[in-house]
Amino acid sequence: MEPLNFKLYDLARAKLNLNDTDAMEFVSSIHELQDHRFENLATKEFVSKELSETKFDILKWIFLFWVGQMSITLGIVLLLIKK
Repeated sequence: MEPLNFKLYDLARAKLNLNDTDAMEFVSSIHELQDHRFENLATKEFVSKELSETKFDILKWIFLFWVGQMSITLGIVLLLIKK
């Protein structure tokens, strides 16, 4: 066991009145929970990648919107000129 585990093990035996095997299981279950706690955290690289992809998608849709607006405006202007 690590030094921190010894202290937790001693506390579990003294304060919770656990025997050796129960205290050991208690310490190991706490460490398993601690290991699983950090599995789903987002890293800086992941967030940066997601933001850059989102920015690209936004720019793509803005460009498509502008093209659509320009074609509609041009169509209306050409309709008014022909009449």
